[in-house]
Amino acid sequence: MQDETHLPTNRRAVLASFTTLGVGAMTAVIPSSSIAATVPTKGGWVRRNLAFESNGVELQGALFRPSGVDGKLPGLVISGPFGSVKEQSPVQYATRLAKAGYACLIFDPTGSGASGGAPRRTEGPSQRQRDIRAATDALAADPGTDTNRIGGLGICQGASYMMFAVAEDPRLKVLACISGQYLYKENLEGFFSGGGPTLDERIARGNQAKAREAAGGPVEYIPVISPTDKSVALPWREINDWYARWDGLGWGSRTTWENRVTASSDADVWTVDVRKPAGKIDVPTLILHGEKSDGFLVAARTVYDSLRVNDRKLIIEPGVFHTRFYDDPEVVDNAVSEVVTWLAGRL
Repeated sequence: MQDETHLPTNRRAVLASFTTLGVGAMTAVIPSSSIAATVPTKGGWVRRNLAFESNGVELQGALFRPSGVDGKLPGLVISGPFGSVKEQSPVQYATRLAKAGYACLIFDPTGSGASGGAPRRTEGPSQRQRDIRAATDALAADPGTDTNRIGGLGICQGASYMMFAVAEDPRLKVLACISGQYLYKENLEGFFSGGGPTLDERIARGNQAKAREAAGGPVEYIPVISPTDKSVALPWREINDWYARWDGLGWGSRTTWENRVTASSDADVWTVDVRKPAGKIDVPTLILHGEKSDGFLVAARTVYDSLRVNDRKLIIEPGVFHTRFYDDPEVVDNAVSEVVTWLAGRL
């Protein structure tokens, strides 16, 4: 199959103009947010808690299947955004894809949510890749999963993490990336160009925190979000507006998300280059990106062009901001429809 790029014709000229800009200039454009938080309605799927071990740590997951369907199903491991827990965007995709006939496993990463592990709330590609591999083990071991038909789906930074996992794990037969935050230097320099510490300053901050901890100091933390403080992990107001509703008691006991991440994570997350694993990926790959998702068209196209596989597709959704792919019903429904269409005949 040939690679494809799908772009509505009335937006091609506009988006093509982005490619002439530097990534930093593009990411400095702050799109208006359009966020809708929803809770999936039960119906058409069943949920079962599923605990499993990752590197000796017990992780808490949830397995979703279509209701009233027995037998072995194709499976999907779903990896969420930076610092996320399973009750956020992962559950939105798991429930919808379960209705479409897939066994979907979501989980709290090591040190986050209901999962074990210390230090708490640490972020890094190596640990997340181990978690994804462990989740793949757990999904493959479930008697209701067809072990020859397992794929990976990543949302936001989970797309980068899933690329690392797919490049190394032959059990993952297909890849879908939703509104990816793609980890590579030029894109991250743009992401951190809106004020506050630069990319290099953040990496230095992470290494300094690591050194102090190695010398016996306590684990250091920084906030994930803030409406005004640009030194936080994700220093954009629109991102704050989405995550803020999960902070504190506003969501009751539905989630154990915390507005903090280890400072040392700066040295682990922002120093990798997702183009390297992309160059090894030889399974069918879908990249679905918003016009106003992180890095805009340049980031999505850069990673798309880095893929080794020819059976690939890039879809750009006009006018859609990054976090609308997290839980906006219209945007998520459309994304899931594209994923289901892509998976047909491939998984």
